[in-house]
Parts: sequence; structure tokens; C-alpha cells
Amino acid sequence: MENKNKNLAYFTLLLGIMYVISGILQTLKGAKLLPDDFISANLFPPELAGGLVLVVVGAVYLYGTLEFSKSSHEGRAYAYVGIVLSILFGAVYFLTFTADLINAWVLFAEGFEQWTPLDDFKPALYLGLLSVVVYAGWKKEFMLQD
Repeated sequence: MENKNKNLAYFTLLLGIMYVISGILQTLKGAKLLPDDFISANLFPPELAGGLVLVVVGAVYLYGTLEFSKSSHEGRAYAYVGIVLSILFGAVYFLTFTADLINAWVLFAEGFEQWTPLDDFKPALYLGLLSVVVYAGWKKEFMLQD
């Protein structure tokens, strides 16, 4: 395995584990199998659907790691798809965050009096931001002609 694929394999393994663990915690809290105060609700809110999305994205990353371990070039495709999914879902959560911020601090909307930015700071948002940083650093590695 060449060096750039090795670094990408470590990245897919790390992000895959982070996504799967975050997703499982969110799903278990959403299904009421873990208490809401198990880990801060701001870091891992009880969301069933959001947790399942995180598990799926993590599975894409982990499958990319498996492909890298076979010295297959397909691992790069899974890493790329994982990054794209991370950024897309992170963007959705960022738009939700921005809308709630506007409702609370600009429009002073009813029901947002007690809202704080930590209320919408969810795993898909901060893991998506991490993926944006990684993509910005490695975007030259993802060429279509490869």
C-alpha cells in the first residue's frame, strides 16, 4: 500500500470508528435504551434517525478501510463517498443550526428564548466540519482520472 493510501486508510478507520460510535450512542439514547444524561445531550442528543445516518456514514468509511487493507484502489472511492456524505449531512445540520440561530438571536422567535448554540451542536455537524478540513487538505488526492 503506497504512503498516501496508507494515510487515507488510517483516516477512514478513525472517522469510521468515530461515526459508528457516535451513531450508536445517539441511536441507543433515541430508542431510550440509554438514559438521556448518559453523555451530555448536547454532544450526543437522543436522535434515532440521526444516529442511524451516522452509523451508515461510518460503515462507508469502515468498508473503505477494509478495501485499503486488501490493497484495493476501491478504498479511495469509499473514502471519497464517506467524505461527501459527511459534508452533505454536516451541511444539513449547519443549515438547521443557522436557522435556529436566526430564530433565537435575530427574530427573537417564540420558543427560542432558552436556545443556546450548544443545543444544535450535534455529531453530524462537528464530524462534518472535520471532513471538510480533511477534504481541503487532501482534495488533490481525489482526482477523477485516477
